[in-house]
Amino acid sequence: MENTIKIRTNLLSPVSASQADLKLDQVITIDKGTILSIIPWSKGQQFDLDARDALAIPGLIDLHVHLSQYRIKGHYRDALLPWLQEFVFPEEQLSADYDYAYALAEDFFQALYKNGTTTAVIYTSPYKTACEAAFDVAKLQNFRAFIGMTLMNQNCPQPMLHSIEQIKTECEALINEYHAPANDLQFILTPRFAPTCSMDLMQWIGEFARKNDLWIQTHLSENFDEIDWVKELFGCNSYTEVYQKAGLLTAKTLLAHCIHLADTEMLMIKDSGCKIAHCPDSNFFLRSGQFPVSGVMQKEIPYALGSDVGAGTSLNMLYHAKIFNYRQAETRINPADAFYRITLGAAKALNLENKIGSLEAGKDADIVMLKLPDTRKPIMDEILSELVFTGHEWQITEVYAKGIRHI
Repeated sequence: MENTIKIRTNLLSPVSASQADLKLDQVITIDKGTILSIIPWSKGQQFDLDARDALAIPGLIDLHVHLSQYRIKGHYRDALLPWLQEFVFPEEQLSADYDYAYALAEDFFQALYKNGTTTAVIYTSPYKTACEAAFDVAKLQNFRAFIGMTLMNQNCPQPMLHSIEQIKTECEALINEYHAPANDLQFILTPRFAPTCSMDLMQWIGEFARKNDLWIQTHLSENFDEIDWVKELFGCNSYTEVYQKAGLLTAKTLLAHCIHLADTEMLMIKDSGCKIAHCPDSNFFLRSGQFPVSGVMQKEIPYALGSDVGAGTSLNMLYHAKIFNYRQAETRINPADAFYRITLGAAKALNLENKIGSLEAGKDADIVMLKLPDTRKPIMDEILSELVFTGHEWQITEVYAKGIRHI
């Protein structure tokens, strides 16, 4: 752990989906990985780093990303299912080799830091080796992560197909070896989506999650062909009903996409306490549809943003905050809301709002320093808007994760 450091800078911190707090010329004191204090600079006050030309924001949070797809960003098909068959499954099979998976994880976590992300919820490929490599690198690089081995036991290429017994054995081994919430590394149960998981497997996942107090992540209602396939496979009235019957809808479940939901499905999600990972860039890339943000907001379902790399084209969460606004044809997304969904809103979705998501004394020192685009004195509404719509182009000068500098 680095020694105490004092940074003289400006900071922007989220308060809610409608409010952020801009403070100019402050001294942030970091001690033992924690923000010890944030106070206005006064004459004669000492500091270690002069960053008055920068803006400090909280470490960004990616609620949904596929590590094992990192090298296929931008590989295009016009729908989800052919994209999986032609690009994703062949690429993910390469991570059966630990050395390949480890080198990939090194590149991936370094790229996250370079883009200002200090917390991520991660899918790896359906191999224990891939998950082990991700945990090994995350631990070495001091990265806060929820990491899961993608689980599949049907409707996928034979090399990726695993029996329920093998999945049980490997999940138990991964928990015993790596699951350490106190150290900011958690194993998350990761059924890819209903078509590749039998009802027996999904029911086991639900039971195992409850028994071990684990998070679950999966995909829901991303694509019309996918939804039709699910109804054909399981004979249910809706995609969400499949997960409800399997016991996968819990207060510690992250559901990615959730684009094509009936009102009854939204109520199932709300009543179960699930959270949604909205991935606007990948939804546009695969022509999947528009996220029903107004309905989700009306029902007060918690949601935040994910990059969804590799269908997502960037790991920069400020870019995804902009795309969140751009992809809503009717609902107006204000900059404070977009900023909230990659910071404090995402922290709340993960039950981590007491540790991360905003810049406050007592929280972990996850801080991103962005060089301001010009020398004007920042003004609240203007700087927040500029950050959301152009911040992905700003230079990141420093990134601290739990007080340790990585950039």
